[in-house]
Amino acid sequence: MSRTLNLIDAGWTSVRSAAAGGRRSDALARVSKLLARPDLPAAVAAEAHRLAGDLLTDAERYSEARRHLRAAAALAPACARTFYLWGLACERDPHGCDRRAALRFRAASRLEPRNPLYRAAFGRAAVRCDRVKAGVRELLAAAAAAPGDFPVIRVVADGLLEAGRLDAARRVLDRAKFRCRNAAAAGELAALAERVRFESARTGQREATRHRQDAEFARDGGRVVLPFVRVAGGGVVRRDVVSRPRPHFPRLLN
Repeated sequence: MSRTLNLIDAGWTSVRSAAAGGRRSDALARVSKLLARPDLPAAVAAEAHRLAGDLLTDAERYSEARRHLRAAAALAPACARTFYLWGLACERDPHGCDRRAALRFRAASRLEPRNPLYRAAFGRAAVRCDRVKAGVRELLAAAAAAPGDFPVIRVVADGLLEAGRLDAARRVLDRAKFRCRNAAAAGELAALAERVRFESARTGQREATRHRQDAEFARDGGRVVLPFVRVAGGGVVRRDVVSRPRPHFPRLLN
């Protein structure tokens, strides 16, 4: 038994070493070989399935990743990170389901309520499921809990943009830039701020165009082509004139 445990420990150590060294393909091959052992302890099996799910998600093999993460959750149902990774495997899959991702992120957040990244991920997923009010509440709470944590702020800003809360996204990014001391993170924060400015300008331009069109249709005495105009027989295009009120002299004479 001792020799078997030593072999398992050595195998698991080599898997983690390969993953930490960036040799993901090697790590995935090693963890698959380790999981094939029938005598693998449940605790090691749960960690191995979790790592396999993470590696497969990065490799964009989402269906396989979810299968491993489902197995990890069955072996260790109290592990919040398993449900977070499971949510990512649903969220990043082009054929995945936002609702399933939201359920996994919510489970992770409930298991570890002090983790702002899990809360932010749930908030963004809720926005994508049209639960905008609840999603924005979770996003702002996550930002307040970790105002200088860039991975959290990135998810928060992205979720607020998708919710159309541009002013809130701007405030979150302004606070994060004030606290940021990392050059790479500062560059990404600047890119996010630029995206917020672009969306604000685009929204403003769209609103201005709509108001201008409304004013054009309501202009007193002007001639406009109505949106439902169609070409009638003979090629004549109908044009309507805004009606003017006329004095009711005949009524007064009666």
